[in-house]
Amino acid sequence: MRLTRIPLIIILIFTINGCSTVQHIDELSSAALAADELGDRHEALLAYEELIKAQQERGMETEGSIYNRAGILAFELGHTSMAVEYLELARHTDDATPETFFTLALAYKKVDNLSREITNLERYLERYPRGDDALHARVRLFETLVESMNWDQAHSLWSELPGSRYQEEDLLTGYFMVNRALGFNDKLTEIAEHLLGLNAENITALDWLAKKHFRMADSRYREEMAVYEQNRTHRQYAILLRALEVINTDLHIALDYFKRLYALEQRSEYASYLANIYERFQDDERARYYRQKVTN
Repeated sequence: MRLTRIPLIIILIFTINGCSTVQHIDELSSAALAADELGDRHEALLAYEELIKAQQERGMETEGSIYNRAGILAFELGHTSMAVEYLELARHTDDATPETFFTLALAYKKVDNLSREITNLERYLERYPRGDDALHARVRLFETLVESMNWDQAHSLWSELPGSRYQEEDLLTGYFMVNRALGFNDKLTEIAEHLLGLNAENITALDWLAKKHFRMADSRYREEMAVYEQNRTHRQYAILLRALEVINTDLHIALDYFKRLYALEQRSEYASYLANIYERFQDDERARYYRQKVTN
């Protein structure tokens, strides 16, 4: 059986086309790298896009490093969806870098995808616990865990945050929320007072301290009155009077906090507390004023 002889011209055409394809890919790759090295991010990204497109059209595999660099450039230039697309492809390759995962987390934050932001922050920290962005990643992960109400995980992560965490109001407010959600009430007063040291108008801290002192006063008042009602003696009355001094002190502290709260936020809840306290102090005019605020 004779083999059909392929004309030499056809072989030459395919060879030339193949060389042309390889040359074109090489030129795009060189152009992308050159623009990137010169700091021309816009031109570099365009070249990387063309390179990726050309390789896909010809069924060629694109290296992870190309996807990674294109994704990072896309994010830096504000093309978030493109950045996510390229970086998701890059992270599945051996060419993924710390910047791959951290930039991907930043991109998901920008598009408000909390769960995927958390996932990529965790991936980053698992792989690169001492990476250049590790502290930033831990801080942001703590914030996202608070936002997503992953209280136990957030509480465990707190000790890994930088020492300055006690000097950052937002972080400390988050830590307060974590402890309150987990029922660690013994820590809340200390955290609240620290928060007020950072910002005298921190609503979370003022709210806790105001209600704490009101609860203490109200609980003590009910207990002392119940005992006195069962034993109306001069001695018991004297004990009640001494207790009332402590109760009134707590009420005055609560009153100060609630006045500050109401000045910041005119909520009916705070007006109700203020009316209640003024009624206990037999200040009918102020009590009536805040009762009207509750009604309104």
